[in-house]
Amino acid sequence: MPVERILSEADIKKVIKANSKPPFAVRNKALVLVSTYWLLSPVEASTLRLEDVMDRDGQFYRIWVLPDHVAQNGQAREIRTSDHIAKLMQAYMDWWIANGLYESGKKAYQGRDPKAPFILNDNYQKYALSKREKDSAGVLPVALNKKLNSLLDNSGIKGCSASSFRDSGIKMFYDNGARYNDLRDFTGIKTKKSLDGKIRPHEAELESVMNNLFKNI
Repeated sequence: MPVERILSEADIKKVIKANSKPPFAVRNKALVLVSTYWLLSPVEASTLRLEDVMDRDGQFYRIWVLPDHVAQNGQAREIRTSDHIAKLMQAYMDWWIANGLYESGKKAYQGRDPKAPFILNDNYQKYALSKREKDSAGVLPVALNKKLNSLLDNSGIKGCSASSFRDSGIKMFYDNGARYNDLRDFTGIKTKKSLDGKIRPHEAELESVMNNLFKNI
């Protein structure tokens, strides 16, 4: 049974480069990092607000809490931001400022509305969440999934979907030494079985494996 392709860091760079045309190049990069570095699900990314990631002085938090009303499982969790990622997110805020987005008329939060959605769609608004079918609980991030899929399409990468960004980030964290407990805390994924589904070696189709074995003998 085929399994979705896991993106490498080189693939992530390819996606960013393929989607680097104005006016949304900086937004696209931020969106990719929100998914692969902060490991937010599309639902969480759609709901995230500026005040969740930035303090009143206009600095990106290095350690911050994803609120329970944003977290997909309803449980707040701690997220970390390294300096180099904070610089990239600041470039995204510079783009907000250059485009006059969500001005508050106050000095706090770099003059932006703290309640503004952090990830903006192509109309500079929040990615809407769609209700599930009748008698089903919860919401679906249809709009943001569509955008993430379009980023993949533009890069020519096949065998992936919107969920591949977060799954790939989790795999990269694990491959670079993150422990199970850290990943549980950072992702909100509580069971080892569910995490194993993200970090175990991803199986390819048998035919693909066989076609690539012993090609150079």
